[in-house]
Amino acid sequence: MSEETQTPALPTARVATRPGVSRVAETRRRIYQRHLLLFLAVGAGLLAADLYTSPDLQWAYYPLAPWFLVFVMHTIGLKSRGFTIGEMLIPPRERAVEEVYTVPLDYELVRARQLRDGVASAAAAVRDQDASLADRAVSAADDLVAAVESLVSSARSEKYRSEDRAEKWVPEARAGLEALNELHQGLLSVEVLEEPLATVRVEPVNERARLLRELA
Repeated sequence: MSEETQTPALPTARVATRPGVSRVAETRRRIYQRHLLLFLAVGAGLLAADLYTSPDLQWAYYPLAPWFLVFVMHTIGLKSRGFTIGEMLIPPRERAVEEVYTVPLDYELVRARQLRDGVASAAAAVRDQDASLADRAVSAADDLVAAVESLVSSARSEKYRSEDRAEKWVPEARAGLEALNELHQGLLSVEVLEEPLATVRVEPVNERARLLRELA
């Protein structure tokens, strides 16, 4: 923790997320099962047609042989991703849970929530001196946290997981955290060091929250 602010430092390790059944994984299973059904249906039709037009198989294996190789490759691909034969063949009975994964902004989101809690605590301590300032400080902190949460949600909702865009947002988010940290320190200075209320600056946090909302 920082001795001045008594708040945890910026996390240096990736934030753990809950495990879940990936929608992407469920989609892969369903595509494989459709592939299997189509292969069996078309294969049976081609074999029946071949046997109907000739006493034994003459041509059906020409289209079926390469398709079978493709199907084997599809099966090996799913096996390499950790699917069991049962998972590949049995349709999922439960609704897929959306996968939760980390994005670069997770660090900033954790830090923003920590600072918001610190601002709320420090603002409560100075409320007797200036209730309006305390309310504005808490509101600005809430707005900044909501803006970072919006960026994280936007990064997680991308159809394809690309962290490039989220990486570009990190400096802007950190600038917002710096403003929020300065607000926290200002409130602590008023509470602990009895600095004048004029040292508390709320406007930079409001401005940073506005800029982050525009990014999302």
